[in-house]
Amino acid sequence: MDIEGRLKQIKEFLAQNGHKIDPKTNQMIKELCSLCEELHAQASIDFLTGLYNRRFFEKELEINVEKAKRDRSVFSLILMDLDHFKKVNDQYGHLVGDEVLRKVAEIIKKNIRKIDIPARYGGEEFAVILPTTGSEGAFAVAKRLKRSINEALFGPKDKPFHITASMGVGTYRPLSGLSAEEFLAKVDKLLYQAKEAGRNCIVTDQEEQILSTEQDGITYEEREALKGVWQYDD
Repeated sequence: MDIEGRLKQIKEFLAQNGHKIDPKTNQMIKELCSLCEELHAQASIDFLTGLYNRRFFEKELEINVEKAKRDRSVFSLILMDLDHFKKVNDQYGHLVGDEVLRKVAEIIKKNIRKIDIPARYGGEEFAVILPTTGSEGAFAVAKRLKRSINEALFGPKDKPFHITASMGVGTYRPLSGLSAEEFLAKVDKLLYQAKEAGRNCIVTDQEEQILSTEQDGITYEEREALKGVWQYDD
């Protein structure tokens, strides 16, 4: 419920109990509602990236699982981990590492719909819940994200570098009967398989195959270098 809705409820409650609301009281109530909404938002948002935090993500995952079971619908989940991110922090420092995380968050937001739920799940791990999205649609989103991350430049302007990401993509089907926790573990296993396969690839739950290992628009030399952090030389 938005601020105006809450304000209306409070006014109605006070009126029903014989309390008069003068302009000053009305303003105080409005400010209180605004503060409550701001605090709620802060409790749900990761302060560094502006994406949802892990706590909010896990609640939304449970909501989507229950909805899928109730409506007999599907949704998908992408788990993504930035490859060799420790090298970025070691070589460029944590400030640059933080900027990389913020830029990846912006890339994610630009490549998904408004109804999708992007979150920072861990240190360099991200998650995206894709409501009403099947395996084909989820794979298309994952490919778009991987391509955008591969093509982006990160770090200092005089020494920019590329990064890559590994992804696990799973589609929730109500007949599976999986809980939110079990489904998350399943997709996390797919992410682990992507890392074990050499990183910079996508593994889906379609026969748990590696469906994408190519580097979109990047040369062989860059592909080899992208197994870690690749820096441009002047």
